[in-house]
Formats: sequence, structure tokens, C-alpha cells
Amino acid sequence: MTGTPERLRVLVADASPFFRDALRDVLENTADIEVVAVAGTADDAIRLAEHHVPAVAVVDVHLSGDGLHALRRIHQRASEVKLVALCGLIDAPSESELRELGVVEYVIKGVPNRKIVAAIRRAADPR
Repeated sequence: MTGTPERLRVLVADASPFFRDALRDVLENTADIEVVAVAGTADDAIRLAEHHVPAVAVVDVHLSGDGLHALRRIHQRASEVKLVALCGLIDAPSESELRELGVVEYVIKGVPNRKIVAAIRRAADPR
């Protein structure tokens, strides 16, 4: 008897409604990923991460209300949630700063969708 593999539960948090919706659509059309929540502000991202406890939270560092604050609080309040930071190429935080906030993967916005999906999978299963 074979069971259905469990899907990877993901929270998406981005300041841009366009990017947020596009990323949600891409992830929902990926067989092994389930988007459990979508946030547009830091406070919503923190609240939804605590409520849903996804395997991975993908958080825009420029999220309304301070994405870096959201990353820090999610890491403090729900440490089992693996964090993937979304950064713009210009004025992105340093890798060491992101690691201090609990980020295990980061992705520059504008990369192909497959790279974002790959980063989410790596974050969930760091071997």
C-alpha cells in the first residue's frame, strides 16, 4: 500500500501583491508544496507563522512593517519554521546578517521560479 507523500507546507510573505500572488500560484502548482498562508505585512507573517507553523516561510526582507523584524520574530517564536529570505539585488542584507536572523536560504528576486522552489526544498531538508 502506498500513501500520498506529505506536501511541504509553506508560508509566503511579500510586500508586493503581484509577486505574492505569482509566487503562491507557482508553489500551488508544484506537486510537493502546499501554500498554507499568504501575508502582506510583517505582523501578518509573524501571526500566520505562529498559527500555521509551516515547514518553510518565504519572507521578503522589504516586507511592509520590516521584513527583517518578521524573520527575527518568526525564528524566535517558531524556531522549527525554516526561513527563506527574498531579497532585491540592491541593498540586500548581508548573508551573515540573514544567518543571524535564522535564515537558512535566500533568493534574489527575479531568479527563475525553479530556483525559488529549489531553495524552499533545500531549506526544508538541509542535508
